[in-house]
Amino acid sequence: MPDTRSLAKGANAPLTGPEVTVTVTSGGVAVDVSALLVDERGKVRTDQDLVFFNNPHRDGVRLDGARITARLAELPTEVAAVVVVASVDVELPGTTFRPETTPSVRIGDGTAAELEFVPPGMADGETILVLAELYRRGTLWKARAVGQGYAGGLAALATDYGVSVEDEPAPAAPEPAVAPTPTPTPAPAVAPAPAVLPAPAVTPAPSVAHTPALAAPAISLEKVAAVAPALLTKYQSAGASLQRLGLAGQRAAVYLVLDYSGSMGRFYDRGDVQVFAEQVLGLAANLDDDGTVPLVLFSHTIAKTTELELATHQGRINEVREGVFMGGTNYAPAIKAVTKLHERRAPGTPALVVFQTDGDPSDGGATRRALKSASKQPLFWKFVGFGRREQLGFLAGLDDLDGRKVDNADFFAAGDDPRSWQEDALYDALLEEYPRWLTEATALGIVRRA
Repeated sequence: MPDTRSLAKGANAPLTGPEVTVTVTSGGVAVDVSALLVDERGKVRTDQDLVFFNNPHRDGVRLDGARITARLAELPTEVAAVVVVASVDVELPGTTFRPETTPSVRIGDGTAAELEFVPPGMADGETILVLAELYRRGTLWKARAVGQGYAGGLAALATDYGVSVEDEPAPAAPEPAVAPTPTPTPAPAVAPAPAVLPAPAVTPAPSVAHTPALAAPAISLEKVAAVAPALLTKYQSAGASLQRLGLAGQRAAVYLVLDYSGSMGRFYDRGDVQVFAEQVLGLAANLDDDGTVPLVLFSHTIAKTTELELATHQGRINEVREGVFMGGTNYAPAIKAVTKLHERRAPGTPALVVFQTDGDPSDGGATRRALKSASKQPLFWKFVGFGRREQLGFLAGLDDLDGRKVDNADFFAAGDDPRSWQEDALYDALLEEYPRWLTEATALGIVRRA
């Protein structure tokens, strides 16, 4: 019997074996298991990319009852992820997931401990649950625990992922379209569900009836296209990453902290920092509806505090740095500056702080103290290292920093050529561990419940 490693919601783990099995265990209610092969946009290429009981094989992915098997080497390069889904049995109308019937999942690749994910119990009329995904990270593969529930059935979720389901809901349309209006028949079965479940069966609105508030980005695609068309692909890539992580429709403040020490000169001169700032702005447009990102420029002290805006993003970094002296590297002043800025927000508002640097700080002790203090605040710190990883040993150790109320930091090395990252992979890296922090910080009362 292989060892088992438990995953928290939003957590991920590497996969090293050539064949991965994902086994769904029902919580006592009949479920249908399916998988979606999606590209970097989070969409299927064709309807055949939905693997289910009527289409059990596709490009190395196979369904056998409650088990999905993926032969990773056989997946085409355009497939960025395999999304594993459990839905209530369509033969049992009115059934929804409940805390005691929420499915769990085990993931194994035959080379290490099996991964186990038990999602938080569903209790809001959910009929479908995105359990996990297998996704590419460069040339490697990883597994992520998702645990995102939806009310509306497989048709609604499939539509979100780009699968045509026009033929599926048609038979059910006549009765659900009428039944919810008088409500006497469906209401006694499960009070929360009848008002939600029939909606996807109405042909004109399956994609929006399912989660209009939950899935909508903070700023609409139309507005981004009108105000900042050059950011449109970044905005869409960030949105796809949020969806893969089960964060579509979530709201959060986004801050950008940029290192302006002397060694950073080449990254500014090459335009790397400008591009990175635009990528963060594209992410922020999905999470925060004010269209701005507070920007802190730091060296040995705070060099400047300003903002990035959608309408004026082009060339903005060179404007910001004009006349500013490049100094040393102290993190603590920047951490304290962001903490103070965030105090202007409503209490409990979650925030993602993207903190870029190319070297370890001179104020290691003060940085650790500042980060420990900030763990009581609704701030998650994503440290991003430009340059050689061996110059960033301090950041790599922040994950093990003790004395914090919650683990509020993560780090990834973007390397000496940060612009070489594919944007879908970059956004996945920027958001890694944020879902786990959001869940834990909410449970502790640090983040206000939505």
